[in-house]
Amino acid sequence: MPSDAKAGRSASLPTTPSAEVRKRWLDLFELSYATRRVTQQAIEPGVYAIVVPPACQEGGGSESLKADMLIAMRQVPAMANAVRLALDKIDEFDIPVEAEARQWLGRYGRDLASGRARATAFIDLAYLEAALLDRLWTCEVIVDFQRPLSFFQRGALLDYTNVLEAVMAMVFAGRSLTDTAGLLAREILARLQLYANCFLQFTLLYGECRWRIDRDTFVMEVPGTTFSLSLQYWELRGGEDKAARVREAWRARIETLLAEAAPYLGGGFPKSHAA
Repeated sequence: MPSDAKAGRSASLPTTPSAEVRKRWLDLFELSYATRRVTQQAIEPGVYAIVVPPACQEGGGSESLKADMLIAMRQVPAMANAVRLALDKIDEFDIPVEAEARQWLGRYGRDLASGRARATAFIDLAYLEAALLDRLWTCEVIVDFQRPLSFFQRGALLDYTNVLEAVMAMVFAGRSLTDTAGLLAREILARLQLYANCFLQFTLLYGECRWRIDRDTFVMEVPGTTFSLSLQYWELRGGEDKAARVREAWRARIETLLAEAAPYLGGGFPKSHAA
């Protein structure tokens, strides 16, 4: 069910900046390497981490490592909507992370990539949900927070984001929950505005047709005929260049449909329809 404003305001909002999150990660790695032990700590409210240094990986004491991991796991706080991520598995996921973002862990990142060290993050998605609600409610966006896909509705328009991919990118890039929520909110609002602008553009270009929005689809109907066309507006996602190509492809489809419908309408459509 969609979340409401009261739920968003009563939940604890994350406020830790990304710079502090990265510092806490680095401090945890440094402590773990120095003590040569499995080490754990809170990175920020809603994020907890466990690091296994190379000394534990290479020591040959598998039973001891299992015991240390069990102890560390018991320290992880209860979470309302938990996700567990392994930083050493970054290359197994098709998650877009900027090259510079991969460098923030320095030699620790190289040890993770080679398998010499391991790190696990536990994220409570309830904090991300609260932060998104806080940012989007004032913009009249209804939030239906689910996993993996969450949906965002403003008026008749609908958008979505994969929150599991978002938190993966967050952890791998050393980004905080509050900065992740801010980034997601900006992207969601920009896409909703893109959909609205595109719908307005096409209703003006082809004003003699009937237009409506059916969830994720623009529906165009030619009055007096059975001709209609469905345009899936999520195709606009992926950047302005892709959106421009999609709009041009849609116009070509519309012009073709109108040409097919013209014989059934006597005089056909005004030339202005081919704007």
